[in-house]
Amino acid sequence: MDKTVKTHIFPEGAKSAAAQNNLTEAQEKALELVKKNAQLQEEKNRSLELQMTIEQLRAILKQEQAKTAEMAEKAVMLEARVKELSGQEARIKKTDELEARIKELTEALGKISGIASAGKAG
Repeated sequence: MDKTVKTHIFPEGAKSAAAQNNLTEAQEKALELVKKNAQLQEEKNRSLELQMTIEQLRAILKQEQAKTAEMAEKAVMLEARVKELSGQEARIKKTDELEARIKELTEALGKISGIASAGKAG
């Protein structure tokens, strides 16, 4: 009784291994796509966060520019006030000088009046 054993040129394991390799390649490609999509989503999220930060910084910049303009306007007003006060100070000084001169002249006039009265009496 002879038994014959049939052997295949490509063993069954080789066929299934090739199928698994193909399936694995497809799975690897799918996995790679999933990873790339995740990276893209992360980049998109980062981009959105950065865009929001930029918008916030622009708003802050506008506020700071408005404050700066307001401060510049106040500085101009203060400078005008300082000039006005300096002018008033100069006028006060001149008034003090005039009052001192009037006092001197009044004293001199009193002396002159006294001398004139003494001259009339004598």
